[in-house]
Amino acid sequence: MDERAQKLLRAIIDFYIKNAHPVGSQFLAEHEDLLVSSATIRNEMLALEKQGFIFQPHTSAGRIPTLVGYQYYLDNLLNIESLPEAEEKELKIAYKKDTRELAKVLAEKTNLAVILAFDANDLYFTGLFNLFSQPEFADYKMMLSMSQVIDSLEKAMASIFYQIDKPKILLGEDNPFAETCSVAVTPLNGEPKRLLAILGPVRMDYNRVLSLLASLVKIS
Repeated sequence: MDERAQKLLRAIIDFYIKNAHPVGSQFLAEHEDLLVSSATIRNEMLALEKQGFIFQPHTSAGRIPTLVGYQYYLDNLLNIESLPEAEEKELKIAYKKDTRELAKVLAEKTNLAVILAFDANDLYFTGLFNLFSQPEFADYKMMLSMSQVIDSLEKAMASIFYQIDKPKILLGEDNPFAETCSVAVTPLNGEPKRLLAILGPVRMDYNRVLSLLASLVKIS
C-alpha cells in the first residue's frame, strides 16, 4: 500500500473509532489534510474497498473499516505514545493499592469492560455498563452477541491464559471471545501469573488502549 492510501486508511479508521459513523469522501476532503480532491479520495476509497480494507455498510453511506483494515492499521499505522506522567502515576497508585482497583481505573479511562484473571478460572470483571453503552450495542443482535461473550468469559480467558506474554490485540480468528469484538490483553508482571484484558467492540481506540497496556508492563 502506498503512502497516500495508508494516510487515507488511517484517516477513515481514526474517524470511525472516534465517531462510530461511516465516513465519506467529501468529509475527508474537507476535514483531513489529504491535499487531494474528493474525486481522488473516492477513487482511492474504491481501491481500498476492492482490497478488502473498508466496506460500505449501507447504500449511499460512507465507508467503515473491515477486520482486514483494522489488522493492517494495527500492524502498520499505529503510533503509540507514552502516557502523560500524571496518568501513569495514577495507574501506579491503583496497581499498588489492588489490582481490582486498577481494573476499575482502566474501565473508567477506556469506557470499556476490563477482565482480570488471577488464574485460568478465577476472574474479576468490571465496566460492563461502559461496554454496553457503546453505540454498537444499540443493535439488538450485537447486544445478544456480546451477552454470549460475557457468558463465556471464563472459557475464553482460560484458552489464552498461558499463551500471552506481552501486550497484544486479539482480532478476528485470533480472538477466542468472538469475531464481533476486540480484546486487548497483557500479562501483569510478578508471581503468581495474572492476565488483564480490555474487552470492547472492534471499533476500539487502539492507540489509547495500547498506551495504557504499555504503561502497565512498566509499573507491574
